[in-house]
Amino acid sequence: MKEIDYSVLNVEGKVEGIDDAIYYLLKIRGVNFDFNLATSAMEVIDNAINMCKTVGSEEPTHDGIIKYPQVFPYEGLVAEGKWNLSNPCFYFAIVNNPTGIVAKGKELERFLEEAKNKSVKIIEDDIYGYFSDSKAFYSDNVIYVSSLSRILGSGIRLAFTNIKVKSKPSSISQYIVKRLYEMGTLQRVIQEEKYAYIKRLQKASEFFANYLFRKPEGGVSLLVNLAKEKFKAKVTDGSRYFRKKVKMTRITISRYEIEDIIRSIKA
Repeated sequence: MKEIDYSVLNVEGKVEGIDDAIYYLLKIRGVNFDFNLATSAMEVIDNAINMCKTVGSEEPTHDGIIKYPQVFPYEGLVAEGKWNLSNPCFYFAIVNNPTGIVAKGKELERFLEEAKNKSVKIIEDDIYGYFSDSKAFYSDNVIYVSSLSRILGSGIRLAFTNIKVKSKPSSISQYIVKRLYEMGTLQRVIQEEKYAYIKRLQKASEFFANYLFRKPEGGVSLLVNLAKEKFKAKVTDGSRYFRKKVKMTRITISRYEIEDIIRSIKA
């Protein structure tokens, strides 16, 4: 293995060689643009939301997004042809968190065309896109953001976007990503995790078939019509992804094998 070049860890801005790794990630998502680095996807999304007076979103949606006072969730999912573009910005993920449903085809095209015609800025969160067969999208009215936290773990503090942010991303995280890409490890991890998560989602969907809120098609989670109290394993209250109270549970397949989840269900 190549020895660590400690001199690169003291630089500000981009570490030499990180561009190749990020452009590879953009390529497999089907987009291409000059990117800027950030410490996390949530930092970019926070900046984008604060640039907008109000932001629309799907409901259910990311629990970290729905808590913003300037975010107005509208019940329904883009994948099912339901959206409301009455706000100047709209937060959206192709692979919906928490349901795992994927927006694609004519519904996605119609959504993007309407957003462009109404001059609505789309805040595109593409963190879970790597774990699906979907492709991302990019145009002048899109704020794109993704990161490596789901691929390599939360310790890698590195995100990439098309807007400028004030943060100084970790040179250590950049160096790790650069070296993993050069060794082919990053490419292998993405393929292996995508395969593993697809298999887990299939098993989970089969087992919870009668309780699924929606059938998941990608990502690392599913939403079921069962109360959190039904599980002994660490799961998440589904109400966190709505503005209303619901008796649902978000199950994360990246944390447990499906067999572990099944064994955790209380009789």
